[in-house]
Amino acid sequence: MHQHLTITWHGHSCFSIDNGVRSLTLDSYSPSMTGYPPLQVETHALLASHLHEDHYFPSAVKILPSESPVLQQMEAGAAWPAQPEPGLFYYKAIETSHDETGGSKRGRNTIHLIRANGLVVAHLGDLGHILSPHQAQAVGRPDLLLVPVGGVFTVDAPTARQVIRQIQPANIAPMHYQIGYGTFPIAAVEPFLKLVETEWQINRLPGPVLQLDHDSFGSCFVFQYQAGV
Repeated sequence: MHQHLTITWHGHSCFSIDNGVRSLTLDSYSPSMTGYPPLQVETHALLASHLHEDHYFPSAVKILPSESPVLQQMEAGAAWPAQPEPGLFYYKAIETSHDETGGSKRGRNTIHLIRANGLVVAHLGDLGHILSPHQAQAVGRPDLLLVPVGGVFTVDAPTARQVIRQIQPANIAPMHYQIGYGTFPIAAVEPFLKLVETEWQINRLPGPVLQLDHDSFGSCFVFQYQAGV
């Protein structure tokens, strides 16, 4: 079994996870809505935190064929399989809100927990609020927490830090912040990094790809966007 996951940031909140056999992409986006260049992603499966076009735009990715299942959904409170099938992504969906008023402003949001190769990645989507104790318990303590930090449409930097403290993951990585594309009035990543730099080792990656392994701990990974990847 592979001992790591290859995680690629495609900008905004879009990530691909490769387990060495297959790949899974989360939160593909419309370039006209986000201002980013068009996605050039090939993947075996696609998940979305919600149906707004900056997080769900299936025509932007090419779905690759697979001779066997790619995804297996599990109940939020269920234990991960003791003997997982190689190459299969197991996932749990935890329902939350896109805003701090129970979804009355922007609707619902789904947190996805993805497990493969013995590692768990949690993608918070467009989370808009502090987690309830039940939600935080359902998320558990993932090996990598992908957390929005830009505010306005999601939690802002101080609230993101509170959510991180609720979950206590092994590692974190910010997403959904302004890097110069489009006109979304969201913050850049630096205010968030200044808030967490005393608690996490800031690890500015040289590019858009992270090799996450079982020894990774205590890092705030900052991906570098690269068009066409």
